[in-house]
Amino acid sequence: MTDFIKKYIRKDIKLKILSLILATMLWFAISHIGESKMSVSVHVSTNNLSKDFIVKKMDTDDVLVTINGPVSILKNVRAQDIKVVLDLSAVTEGRHIVNLQKSNVRVPTGIKVENVKPDYIVMEVDRAMEKKLRTVVKLDKKWMNIYRVKSWYPYFVNVEGSVESLKDKNHIETMFVDGHFMNEEEELDVSLDTQDMTVKKLKPETIRVILRRN
Repeated sequence: MTDFIKKYIRKDIKLKILSLILATMLWFAISHIGESKMSVSVHVSTNNLSKDFIVKKMDTDDVLVTINGPVSILKNVRAQDIKVVLDLSAVTEGRHIVNLQKSNVRVPTGIKVENVKPDYIVMEVDRAMEKKLRTVVKLDKKWMNIYRVKSWYPYFVNVEGSVESLKDKNHIETMFVDGHFMNEEEELDVSLDTQDMTVKKLKPETIRVILRRN
């Protein structure tokens, strides 16, 4: 049996070695030299917009970018490695249609941009303003008969946002204050609710709230 196996292995040994070499070269060519393509959903960011303006609305926040390149590079590419940046240096107040081109897409070295969909974005730009708003604490209903808001700080925050969303505002509410409360007094940081506003900057973004058991 041993002689048979040795004979079988040694038979056409040169041909077998050559086949192994060719198979290895083929695998290397497919995995490292061959090119492929993939599509990635990428978040759109903006740049160079004048401080006097703010993007109030975009019809989409993400675009589909198709890229191609060597498999050895492409297989390690992640969505966060690709950037789609719109230069808004020439944009002013109003409604705009901004074209998306391959030059707007930044990709790792060795990768090429094949396509971007959609190839334009519709956005609304408003004038920006700064305003000081009074803070209002919202306690979750399930705690209202158990705790009361003893105090909070700060009483006012500075907000920078669109004129349309801030001009009639005189206060800003917190998110509902909730948690696993057991102590006689509870102290926590609570985020401010900006869902009904277009905000560029909020300072501070949270306020300190102290609850006291009734």
